[in-house]
Amino acid sequence: MKKFFLSERILHLFYIFLLNLCILLKIEIFLSKNMQGMIKYLLNIIGSTWLIVMFSACSHSEQMLIGFMVPNYQEARYAIDRDNFVKRARELGAEVVVANADNDDNKQITQAREMMNNGVKAIVIIAVNQTTAAVIAREAASKNIKVIAYERLIQNCPLDLFISFDHFLAGKQMAEFAVSHHPSGNYVIISGDKTDKNAELIMQGYESVLNSYTSSSKIKVVFRTYIEEWSPDEAYITMRKVLNYCTDPIDVVLCANDGMAGGVIRALKEKGLDGKVVVTGMDAELPACRRIIEGTQQITVYKPMTIQGKTAAELTIKLIKGEKPDENITTVNNGRGDVPTIMLKPTVVDVQNIKQTIIADGFHTEKEIYTAITQ
Repeated sequence: MKKFFLSERILHLFYIFLLNLCILLKIEIFLSKNMQGMIKYLLNIIGSTWLIVMFSACSHSEQMLIGFMVPNYQEARYAIDRDNFVKRARELGAEVVVANADNDDNKQITQAREMMNNGVKAIVIIAVNQTTAAVIAREAASKNIKVIAYERLIQNCPLDLFISFDHFLAGKQMAEFAVSHHPSGNYVIISGDKTDKNAELIMQGYESVLNSYTSSSKIKVVFRTYIEEWSPDEAYITMRKVLNYCTDPIDVVLCANDGMAGGVIRALKEKGLDGKVVVTGMDAELPACRRIIEGTQQITVYKPMTIQGKTAAELTIKLIKGEKPDENITTVNNGRGDVPTIMLKPTVVDVQNIKQTIIADGFHTEKEIYTAITQ
């Protein structure tokens, strides 16, 4: 069933209509037949006007119903994405329906179909699986529903917009930080889910920096892998195996996000190596920020999600209204064609600039980061 949202002004107009109706009906009995006919004519006009106003309001609300889909809440960032998007969309007069797929791509497809049946005019998707989510985009396009790929590019399907951070640059930034501290030594590389294009881009970013070092044998990559679903537990298990079987000391772990970095550092701690190995991450999750202060994680690549969520909400509403985005648009090919793209720039955060970036932006407060450390 479609949801309609009536403003207080509409209810006020309805009250005035009823009041006028009662007054006119009382007057009618004292008037001539000609005048009675005119009164009935006026009542019809008032009634018709009310109906037009009411359905116009309903239609307006229906047009502004947006679906926002997250893959899970296991990664803390997705709740932040949700809140930023919903807040800005509501400020602009839209209503947002949110769905969490619990890392199940089939569930996400079912949720999207429910949204389409409930009258959404746009679906913003952080895809569980960037290949199977193409089904959602194709079905939405056939119903003239706008589709915005958020953070993860959906492959081989029509898309109205893609908004993300530059993950190739993020990988490059992590590797540049690592080689500035260890221009030689043994490296372990842990990237995200292989089905996720972003994990592949991060890996390419690593390699763009490391290739010259590995070809000259200054740096040796002793192990590299992709972790299914970016799982922190799987990263922990993997790192334990590396530490158990690798006879050479590990100098750097290039880890593609903060959740997995937490698993890696847990394994390092069991061997008394936490704080002795350079570990990278991404997303500026609160536990990672605390680890940076403690010295067990050296950097996180910070992606200001407030900007991403706010920009996505504004552009989604523009697309619904038939307006063209006036942002800095580039294009990315998803296998079907070039997709209009907003590519945002991430920032490297370490112990030196955490107050000027994450804390200054209000992403986390100083109290949130430091209180748990001092306890």
